[in-house]
Amino acid sequence: MRIAVSAVLTVAVAGWMFAQQKSVSGSENGCSNAVLHLRCLRQPPVFHRGEVIQAKLSLASNRQAGLTALPGTRRGFFREIFVWEPEKDAVDPFTLDPRIRVGDQLGSGWSEEKAREIEVNEWVQFRRPGRYVLHAILKRIVPEQPMGKDRKPKPWCELRSNNETVEILPPDARWEVAELARIDRLLESSATRCAAASALRYLNTPEAAVALARWYLRLTGEPENSELAKGIFESQHASGAQAELEKALRSAVPFTENALGTLALLEVRNQFVNRPRPSEPKAASAWSREYWALFDSVKAKYTSMATRRPH
Repeated sequence: MRIAVSAVLTVAVAGWMFAQQKSVSGSENGCSNAVLHLRCLRQPPVFHRGEVIQAKLSLASNRQAGLTALPGTRRGFFREIFVWEPEKDAVDPFTLDPRIRVGDQLGSGWSEEKAREIEVNEWVQFRRPGRYVLHAILKRIVPEQPMGKDRKPKPWCELRSNNETVEILPPDARWEVAELARIDRLLESSATRCAAASALRYLNTPEAAVALARWYLRLTGEPENSELAKGIFESQHASGAQAELEKALRSAVPFTENALGTLALLEVRNQFVNRPRPSEPKAASAWSREYWALFDSVKAKYTSMATRRPH
């Protein structure tokens, strides 16, 4: 969407409004002229479980609606943008990654574009075959005149897309083997490595988890290394990735500081699997101190193992 104010003012107003304001529906705040459309690039949208699902989010308006934040080509910090039914048969992979996020929730989302291609897998990890009804929500449509006559910031508009029905096929062992082989070939080339790392992240099979660990140790450059790390934490079979990392630690495979931290976090997450973070602030603070103290201890153990192993 076309930006109506200077870049400097955009950052200042947007950051303040993000902290102060809540969204309202478009019809309540003059954004009823804007329409959000979601459509999978593959039609009909039928996919194997773990297959990359590409879609386009597009914003149409018969007049200028103001500032718009679409998600970047990667998810970044856009946490709540997809809603799916049946809710119980899929999860948000973001909730499976225990690492601390540092940065602006909007990231590079502010955009002059009216359309952007995304990967639905960034927001939804399908656990069972079947038909799912998806829709997207944008809560960051800022009015063209962000300040009212009373000099108070206007609420943001909230837009809901159309529904898009996606069918997830039952597990297909032959397809999974072929897909993993295809991804391995693509990871060998720097030209296709980034997209292949994402495909491996989404595949979510026991064999893919082992491959994630191996490629994570091998590809230390960015953005591939970070993408592979996300895949390890998001995998339903993370225990397989952890076992592969521990096996590598006992051998002469090069092990970076980040890899030691990843391995330590996996172990800590295992030990806290039945101890969710309390909601009460004082108990949550004590839980956090214990969690990260254990992380430091486990990482120190793995670091000691790394320094004693043969070179």
